[in-house]
Formats: sequence, C-alpha cells, structure tokens
Amino acid sequence: MEAYPVPRELSDIFLRLGPHENHPWTPLPWPGIHNKVLLMDHLTGATIELAKVEAGATFPAHYHTTLQTLFLVSGRLRTGDRLIRPGTFNVIPPGTLHGPFEAEEEAIQLKYFSATPVYILEDGATYIYKRDGRTIKAGVLEFTRTLKSENFILGG
Repeated sequence: MEAYPVPRELSDIFLRLGPHENHPWTPLPWPGIHNKVLLMDHLTGATIELAKVEAGATFPAHYHTTLQTLFLVSGRLRTGDRLIRPGTFNVIPPGTLHGPFEAEEEAIQLKYFSATPVYILEDGATYIYKRDGRTIKAGVLEFTRTLKSENFILGG
C-alpha cells in the first residue's frame, strides 16, 4: 500500500489519504450499507466519506442534525418515484426526512456532513459516528414518533 503522509498541521484530524481502495469498507447498522470515512475533524465533526449501498439493499428513511451533501459517483438509487443517477448532487438541510434509498445496482456516494453524523430513524433509533466512522447505537429518541413535518429543526 502506497503511504500518503499526514501533514503535521492535520495530525489531530482522522484522515485516510491516498487511493480509497487502500482502505476497508465499514459496515453500517443496516444490511448492505457501508461507509469509508476519508476525513473527520473531531473538533467540529465535519466529515467526508464514501458510502456504498449494495445492489438490492435499502438505506432506511432518516434524519440528520447536520447539513449533508450527496454526490452519486456510481450506480443508481431509487427514492420513491425518483431515480438518482451518477453525477447527481444534492444538499439535505438539517432535520429533513430523506430516503429510503434502494440501490438498483451497487451505488457509491461521496458525502459531506457539516458536523458529526447522527442518523435518526423514523422509529427514533439513533446512531452516531465515532471518530473513525464506525457507528454506535445512541438509544431511541421518543420525540420522532410525534413529528408531523418533513423537517423537525426548521419546522417546514
């Protein structure tokens, strides 16, 4: 594996530099869903990652407490009646319900989160990223069962 040195000024940031093939996929709590955190600033939580949804797998509907961007690198994802094709870029405001996303073929996304990624499912099950992108179950948030809007932060 070719080594890419981490600049001294970035030594406090979790980084995986170089060709992404050199770094393993980390399974997320949902079957067929994986990520590969490329950068995570432990002070701000800002995170850049690759996410993989295997063909036939479904990423469940969820909310985040942070802004998220998505760029579909390869594959095809379906959400409702919308087909997402490679080259599609999207921005998801904090608190916005999005998904589920079903992979019609293996799909790779490049994602950015403006703070530590937190996944809140519709049933309230909550997962938070550790520094290296692995997730831990953080419990159940009961308030999600009473949500009546598409965005629990902005109220829209």
